[in-house]
Amino acid sequence: MKKKIKLPLSIFEIVSYSVLLLLGIWGVVYCILGFVCEFLSQSKSNLALRNIAMKNNTAGMGFLYQGFLIMGIAVVAAVIILLITAKKADREFEKNQRRAARLAKDNKVVDVQSSPVSENN
Repeated sequence: MKKKIKLPLSIFEIVSYSVLLLLGIWGVVYCILGFVCEFLSQSKSNLALRNIAMKNNTAGMGFLYQGFLIMGIAVVAAVIILLITAKKADREFEKNQRRAARLAKDNKVVDVQSSPVSENN
């Protein structure tokens, strides 16, 4: 009989964090290319020409601003996933706490030491 292993992260979380990490790396690469293009703006290199063509096609957003946009999207999506999974984990924790309190209340045995009360007033 196999024992079921409880992962600290669900499969959905692992896949989504991996995809968002790749998206963030893509944004960082675009930002680095944008900074390089700022220094190469006077030269006629292929990278500078591509940045100019990209600015013309995307309403003035070259490598740098698209990198910021991509990183921002990755961060916002990661925060949303973190909030959703934290809420689920809190719900499950509270459910286990209520169950433990209910079971502790039902099985509680109280031992009391008593002595007779004298009626001398």
